[in-house]
Amino acid sequence: MTPRALKTLLILIWSGVLLAAAAVIGLYFFQIRPGETPSPVSPPPLPTAAFSPVPTLRATASPTALPVSQETPSPSPSPSPSPFPAALNPLTGLLVSDISRLERNPLSVKITNFPRGVRGYQFGTTRADVVYEYYIEDGLTRFIAVFYGQDAERAGPVRSGRYFDEHVARMYQAYLVFVNADERVEAHFLGQADFLPFLFLPREDNCPPLCRNNSIKDYNNFFVDTAGVTAYQAKTGHKTERVPLRFSLFDPNPPDAPLEVSRISLRYSLYSYHRWTYDPLTHRYWRESDAKDAPAVSSEVYTPHMDWLTQEQISAANVVVLIVPHNFNNDYDRADQVFNISLQDSGRAYIFREGKAQVGYWVRDLINQPILLKDEVGNLLPLSPGNTFYLVLNPESVLQQTSGEVRFTFFIPPRK
Repeated sequence: MTPRALKTLLILIWSGVLLAAAAVIGLYFFQIRPGETPSPVSPPPLPTAAFSPVPTLRATASPTALPVSQETPSPSPSPSPSPFPAALNPLTGLLVSDISRLERNPLSVKITNFPRGVRGYQFGTTRADVVYEYYIEDGLTRFIAVFYGQDAERAGPVRSGRYFDEHVARMYQAYLVFVNADERVEAHFLGQADFLPFLFLPREDNCPPLCRNNSIKDYNNFFVDTAGVTAYQAKTGHKTERVPLRFSLFDPNPPDAPLEVSRISLRYSLYSYHRWTYDPLTHRYWRESDAKDAPAVSSEVYTPHMDWLTQEQISAANVVVLIVPHNFNNDYDRADQVFNISLQDSGRAYIFREGKAQVGYWVRDLINQPILLKDEVGNLLPLSPGNTFYLVLNPESVLQQTSGEVRFTFFIPPRK
């Protein structure tokens, strides 16, 4: 059975499950009780000013819509990237052990997260400087990991491309390593002449570095050597020189923020949920992911999420939740959930570092530079030196807060 046929079969099987899940979600979010007529839920009032006061996180007894203003900051041109110490990684604020790794384009690699069994042979994530996780379809998420200051001799399993990947690849001026794509996404990628040189897919002449592991009897069996991609591109005539990437703002000191949060939980669906727990001894957030399907929050079961390349649990110096519109181009796209996640202009951001939380905005003012994080008056918000996980949610998602913990729940609104 081909992967496309397999996906079609799974969609048919899951449709019944998702219908049942939708009923549970409806009861949970809209608090419908037997014998009552559902009534529309109005979102909280939008802030009257262009920026909301910080902090906007607050304890609530019941779910509330994320406080996302429609009047986010207007992107204004930023100065050109300024010179920085040659051995300092602009994506982490850390010195690299091999300066030659910065004399190249970064690499962005699609890494699958499902089916859950692939986590038994998931490699390379802890070597990435930046990782974005976002919803793909059918209740599932996927990683796109950006490698620059370090390489992974084995990263993957590498999977298919999505519209969102273009934003990441362009921001970091990175090659995009992926395996296959939906016809709509593929046509979009191939239709852009300036983007074509940055696409790196399996071919007969580029294994290595992007190869199938036939000992894994599954279609999730492509892996990439990230250093090998750099060598391959140099051999085939692509430039290998430092690209002008601006620095994120880094500060090793804890933020002057009153809100302490030791755990961040995210629930994309009954299949996909995970949490990050802050450890003050290591100054890092450690990830645990879903161990089984959980129709309700009370039935969630977690297990450490491992990178089998390093034999380490996935962790991050910074965890940032980005609120980004999830659009459908047409009803057909909505039917099979081909989202166009539009990481453009600006939106709400929740920044977690050093055990504290700040609320601000992400701003993408330049198409070929990483996003900036800013406060309500436009000042840059620093990150802790080290790697960052960006977790992408839509504005319809739900935020709950209890003492020391914040929970985000992804929610796709019904068709109007």
